[in-house]
Amino acid sequence: MNRLLLSAIVSLLLLTGCYKDKGNYTYHVPPTPVITGLNEVYEVFIGDTLIIKPTITSPDPNADLTLQWRIDIPKEFRDTTFYGDELNMVFSLLPDIYNVRLTITDNSNGMKYFHNFTIVGKTAFSTGVLILSREGATSQLSFVTEDSVMYQRVYTAINGDELPGGPQQVIPIAYQYISPLTTTSFWITGSEGNDGGVQIESNSLKRIKSLRNNFFDPPAAAKPGYLECSVYGVLQGVVNGKLYVGASQTYYLSEVYGMFGVPAQGDYELFHRAAFNSTMPYFLGYEKNRKQFVAFTNFGSAAYIGTDYQVTDITSFDPKDVGLDLLHFQQINDNNCFAFGTDENGDLYELKFGAAFMGFVQLTPMHKRLFAHASLVTPATQWVGTPSEVFYFTSNDKIYRYNPLNQEIIPLITDFEGKNVSMIKAINNGNTLIAGVEGSVYFLDISVGKFGDVLNRIDNVPGIPVDVTVRTY
Repeated sequence: MNRLLLSAIVSLLLLTGCYKDKGNYTYHVPPTPVITGLNEVYEVFIGDTLIIKPTITSPDPNADLTLQWRIDIPKEFRDTTFYGDELNMVFSLLPDIYNVRLTITDNSNGMKYFHNFTIVGKTAFSTGVLILSREGATSQLSFVTEDSVMYQRVYTAINGDELPGGPQQVIPIAYQYISPLTTTSFWITGSEGNDGGVQIESNSLKRIKSLRNNFFDPPAAAKPGYLECSVYGVLQGVVNGKLYVGASQTYYLSEVYGMFGVPAQGDYELFHRAAFNSTMPYFLGYEKNRKQFVAFTNFGSAAYIGTDYQVTDITSFDPKDVGLDLLHFQQINDNNCFAFGTDENGDLYELKFGAAFMGFVQLTPMHKRLFAHASLVTPATQWVGTPSEVFYFTSNDKIYRYNPLNQEIIPLITDFEGKNVSMIKAINNGNTLIAGVEGSVYFLDISVGKFGDVLNRIDNVPGIPVDVTVRTY
């Protein structure tokens, strides 16, 4: 009996295993609508009418399509939505970059299709060239549009007051980790007076605040050295001989974001330019009184560690006992550092050392040698290094290309009509050099095999150019 029961169970299982599912499981995916005439980016000036009308067709004759346009406005914590076959609006949002989602709904089957694009709200100052110049005893800011229209002395015209005297820098502020990337403001700095800088809004060029008002506890004087924007969109650099780093531990649109607290505490007075590593939490500076390189860490806030760093070898020179008055100091590619300075006899030296952070700061001296072309260096000489570790420096009405690898020097071919070069700046990953002379700004080709061919020239600059920034976003 047990044997018969077991046989029946096995037979039932075999019959079950051989059962064929005769259901109809053929799926028919609705055809996707075809969209044409929709760009990835639309640019519109504030106050102009923006009309976006793509062509949308569907292979399905029964399709019933409706469109929804949603514009995200993250800085206002909201979005705005439009409905219809076209986006038709008077663009009244603030100048900025906006992500837009077009949603196509087929009401016949409930399917939704999404297309993303970008709207760039612009003003006359959204893209172009900012030029800071010295005109007599005043600092002037001018703007040149993409169409080569120049707005001279635009800061004074818009704000009704003067910039700090002794013009130094134009510093664009952008948070590298916020998408879409956009320049939110500019800092304009100067060496004269007790309040050496102003922040202006990027699209209107209206004044936001002064440098002293960027401190939680404003000092009696705020005299800037060289400043730059960190990847977090805050100022960092030398003010009053101390190292300051703007606050970045709060929301980036907060009113206190980017403000200065206390400097890195310690007994030091820095050369006006420090070296900032963009990937590792450390800074390097040069202490002017002891004539030595000093280090800082930046784990949430900058801290002075002085000469408490490691040196691999002091055969070339001792970074803790340099003995020079610096003319220029720069770290290139977050790796090698170069410095040029004079000793007590007036002899000009060139220094090179590697800098690394491995849980501690480690410096690797490579060479200290007399600069082979010291006769070309004047009190007004300007320096700039490129990512290829090639330097350019000015000498009266000339610019020279200097390669530390073989100490070769080559004069650029550009003729500045006998005018002294007042500034140089490398952009485009070291392929373009901006040079300024009284009344003009030159864009020079210094890419591989090029020695200063003129790419563009801007004339009618008020006074003598000091700094130039090209705004593309």
